[in-house]
Amino acid sequence: MKKITVLTLLLFSIFLSAQESRLTIFSEDGDAFYVILNSVRQNEEPVINIAVDYLVNEYYDTKIIFANDSIPTIEKKHLMVVDVDNKRGEFVYKIKTTKRGKKLRFFSFTPFQAILPPPSNVSVIHYNAIPLGPIQTTTQTTTTTTSSGNGDQININVGVNANDTNIGVGINVNSGGSTTTQTTTTTTIEPTNTVIVEDTGCYAMSRNDFSQALTSIKNKTFSDSKLTLAKQITKGNCLTSAQISQIIGLFDFEDSRLEYAKFAYTFCFNPENYWKVNDAFQFESTIDDLNEYIESLGH
Repeated sequence: MKKITVLTLLLFSIFLSAQESRLTIFSEDGDAFYVILNSVRQNEEPVINIAVDYLVNEYYDTKIIFANDSIPTIEKKHLMVVDVDNKRGEFVYKIKTTKRGKKLRFFSFTPFQAILPPPSNVSVIHYNAIPLGPIQTTTQTTTTTTSSGNGDQININVGVNANDTNIGVGINVNSGGSTTTQTTTTTTIEPTNTVIVEDTGCYAMSRNDFSQALTSIKNKTFSDSKLTLAKQITKGNCLTSAQISQIIGLFDFEDSRLEYAKFAYTFCFNPENYWKVNDAFQFESTIDDLNEYIESLGH
């Protein structure tokens, strides 16, 4: 046990010194899944939470394929593993259920220097660049029938289909009129219903660029001009919920604040933290209106 602990700490120390990112994904509802990064499957067996470390790229095209093949695959282009200032760390995403099905949502970020070893219930994978092959599931069925035959008889049959994707093994045992058949079937999962979560051509705005944007909005004299410029800046960038809250605070009128908050939600880098914009409003009724709008989107 001590050797395993020392080895784990050693590997973790090497990871810290390499300045690479870690991607952690967990299923909020406990649905087991496989992670595909840049078309390469990372885990041999389906898991409900996983940490993939030693990530050196800035982003990865990501797919989540569920062990339950009735759940549509999630696909997310350009999943970022650096922050707005190009710094590395641990990026945690959660798989959650919405009115529109399963979604992969940003959950948290921990700077590189503050990363801790993952909990014992999290599967840790060093980034795998070598394909693991197709995902396969195995099922077994046993059937017992009664007949009037006498004597013992054993038959073994093996069959492989033309595409080598299904393998069946049948064993028949006939003893004194009773026949038991056990069949093992291996099936390759080929997902046919893919959900594109978002093609992330949208990256969180850097601190310097955002500071300049705030100054530009402040310099506008009229509320309508501020709103127009704020929308223009937001449409061309992804903003964090905290940044959106700062922009909302620049407007003099509550209706302008609400209009911008509704518009900006679609461009929010971390919509699960959109509650942070509530402090920018003067009236509780405005918060209720915003929440109703977000609920209507089904996100």
